[in-house]
Amino acid sequence: MLAPAAQGQDDGKVVRRMVGFHSDGSPHYGLFRCRADGRCSPYRYAGFHPQGARVYGYVRRDEEEGCRDIRRVVGDQHLTVDGAKKAADDAWAGAVRFHLGEKFMDLSNARHISYTCSRSSIKEGGVTTLGQTLTRCEIEAQPCQAPREGEK
Repeated sequence: MLAPAAQGQDDGKVVRRMVGFHSDGSPHYGLFRCRADGRCSPYRYAGFHPQGARVYGYVRRDEEEGCRDIRRVVGDQHLTVDGAKKAADDAWAGAVRFHLGEKFMDLSNARHISYTCSRSSIKEGGVTTLGQTLTRCEIEAQPCQAPREGEK
C-alpha cells in the first residue's frame, strides 16, 4: 500500500529498493520515487506515528498569552530615587528590545514589576558634592507584548 501522499501523484510511482546492508549483513531497503524517464530520487512522506507525534523538546509558556520570562536589569546611578528608577526603566526597555524585540519593550504592558533601589557605592568624579549620595535601582518585570487593536 502506498503512502497517502503518493496515491494522488501522477509524476511517478514509489518503489522499494535495496540501498545497502546493515551491520549484521541483512539488506536495508528505502523508498524511491521513480519518474517515467527512469530517474529515481529518495522519497519521504509525512506519515502518522502509531504513538502520536514525537516531541523531543518544548518551551513552557505562562498561561498568560504573549508574555515572556521575567527580566532583571540594573540601571545607571542617579542623584534621586525617581531618576534612578527612570534609568532602570530605560535599561530594562533596551535589554528587552535587544533580546525580544520592540513589541515587548513597553513597560506599561509588563507584569509583576518590582524595583529594588539602594545607595550606590561608586562616586564618579565631579558628579557629587559633599553630602550627596547616588542611588541605583534594579527593575524586575515580565515583558508582555501589546494587545492587538481589536483585543482590548
